[in-house]
Amino acid sequence: MARGGGNLDHFRSAFGRYAAEAVFWAPAALLPGGHVRWDPIDDATARVTLSFGEFDQSVDLSVETDGSLNKVVFQRWSDTNATKTFQRQPFGGNLSKNVEFDGHRLPTHIDAGNFFGTDEYFPFYKVNVTSIRFPKSNGDGRN
Repeated sequence: MARGGGNLDHFRSAFGRYAAEAVFWAPAALLPGGHVRWDPIDDATARVTLSFGEFDQSVDLSVETDGSLNKVVFQRWSDTNATKTFQRQPFGGNLSKNVEFDGHRLPTHIDAGNFFGTDEYFPFYKVNVTSIRFPKSNGDGRN
């Protein structure tokens, strides 16, 4: 359970979470356009940056040689730290155990948390996916 809202810190944090979760759950929201920019980092990593009003959030995505997503990292606006002060701090996770579901190769194991890539990293978000079901179209363009 979380409580907060109505202030700039909460909005900035929520926008960062939206950007990162779009990578996992709504990749169509990341198609290049007026508010979405993609930049290469290296042979295995790309950065997507989303903009909305005064907010910008970048998320780095790393892939295996077969194109499977294996790591997501971003600087999250959060007060989940020793001083309880809002600041940008690393958040991210490792994705593994890729399985094909209806022609889509997706990770079935995710560990993620604050201070990703540091000695303070604690993966509090752990997921093991056992099945994925995609909505089927009824032929009229609606699901």
